Amino acid sequence: MVKSGRTFFGLASLACLVLFLNVLVWKQEFFLAAVLVPLGGALLFFAGWLISALIMLAEHRAIEGRTAGGLGATISTSLFLGICIMVYLFLSASRLSWDLTEEGRRSLSTQTVQVLQSMNTEVEVLCFFLQVEEELVTIARDKTLRFLDQCKEHTALLKIELLDPTIDRARLEAMNITHASVQGTIVLRTGDKQRVILLSGGSPRLEERDFTNALINVLRKSEPRVYFMTGHHERDILDEDEESGATIFAKLLQSEAYAVDRLGIKISDPEIPMDADVVVINNPKMDLHPVEIEALAGFMDRGGRLLLLMDPWRTPPSGGGEEKLRPYLEKSFGISIGSDIVITDASDNIWRAELTVDDEPFEMVEEDFMEFRGSFNRNHPITGNFDQTLLMQAMRSVSKVKKAPAEVALTELVRTTPDFWAESDTEKLLQTGQAQKDSKERGGPIPLAVAGILPVDKGANPKGKGDARIVVVGDSDFAANGNIIIPGNLNFLLNTFAWLTESEDLIAIRPTGREALPLILSSAQQRTLAWVSIMFTLQVIVLTGVGVHLLRRRSR
Repeated sequence: MVKSGRTFFGLASLACLVLFLNVLVWKQEFFLAAVLVPLGGALLFFAGWLISALIMLAEHRAIEGRTAGGLGATISTSLFLGICIMVYLFLSASRLSWDLTEEGRRSLSTQTVQVLQSMNTEVEVLCFFLQVEEELVTIARDKTLRFLDQCKEHTALLKIELLDPTIDRARLEAMNITHASVQGTIVLRTGDKQRVILLSGGSPRLEERDFTNALINVLRKSEPRVYFMTGHHERDILDEDEESGATIFAKLLQSEAYAVDRLGIKISDPEIPMDADVVVINNPKMDLHPVEIEALAGFMDRGGRLLLLMDPWRTPPSGGGEEKLRPYLEKSFGISIGSDIVITDASDNIWRAELTVDDEPFEMVEEDFMEFRGSFNRNHPITGNFDQTLLMQAMRSVSKVKKAPAEVALTELVRTTPDFWAESDTEKLLQTGQAQKDSKERGGPIPLAVAGILPVDKGANPKGKGDARIVVVGDSDFAANGNIIIPGNLNFLLNTFAWLTESEDLIAIRPTGREALPLILSSAQQRTLAWVSIMFTLQVIVLTGVGVHLLRRRSR
């Protein structure tokens, strides 16, 4: 009688325990009647089973090995189950979580780390999130806080505060923020400078590139002013065309705290504004007028900075007479821009070049091979740590002359692979699309970009910098709207500006955006997924084991 009662209590306790676990995993909430009633039943029937087992032991006045082992295993299992329940309650109360997605596992970019480590001013990061259980808001808040925790590992000067825009409305209004995103608003502040990031879209989160750009903006004490020259059919920063426009170029500069404007030099009053830090000549299709060259020379003499991007001319420059811009650069800086088109016959696209990093020299023996890693100069700040692919097309050679002015320090930054050459018969190439290397033509590697420094009188520079800097690149297509978004092209250009403006701490590989959308599940879908992955799988395994055991017993 006692034995049959023990069996009943044991089976009933096991059934209640299974029901408790299934309901707990499904409801994902412990303090519910539907969860607690089966748990109470399991404990009650277990107490009955335990009493029955002890009565049987007392009647036999000895502990049989099998019975004692079963009792010990049951008590141990019960204790383990109790510990698991306590751990579950603790984790549920603390709401700990781990981001195991690709976005959550990635490390910070080199630029973000450099900016954080170079901080010398405290920056407030105010995170405004509604305190609601809406899924997208919760994901955005959790990802933002995890990202900021990563940033705090590199600096102690980030002061992060989590606020509710409905409760702390006065804080928003005090910062002149009239609109806050329902999915999250991030404000970076230091002194009287601030930047606002509004989270939105189907996958709202604080993008690393947005945070880093905002951090650069609030940390910079001044905005270097960049003028894009006009009047020679250059790529225009107002042109949104993918092939001919440069609007994205301008927006990228603005995102890193550069002030951008257009500049047309008047022939009647040839002057470059005194507030100019960098002048950009982006693929002129006409030569510059002599008075424009004079204005440019005056700008460089007072410590100006110049970036020239120059495709091969499809037709001779108009205006008559000899060229002005290229001879000026060669005489003043020792930079030679070739009257050629750099091509190769080793590819289907002879106009295109993929310039990459390679630790091996292009040839067993080549002049100055130790200065380069593949296509990039290892000794210059712009390209020293460059590890991406730079895509160029329709290029012309740019190199330093053998007898450059003694006071100018020149560095060839980028070069092609050895299978390229500088085609001098450009007219035939443009008409027929075909060319063959001549013995007199320069073979690869062909230099495509040169950087130079020319010391000038510091007193003549209104901004206090003591040298002129110049970068000339024999291609502009890589900076067009359709190509500049390629990471290698973007980083090369922005690193060039960082060097031109003596902001070397910004020379790095910049963060990219992440477009992976989160999988948003309804409450019922989440419960089903949890139940199937935990209880259903476990119960199938247990039932399979029991079935195999019973079949083996019958076959004996």
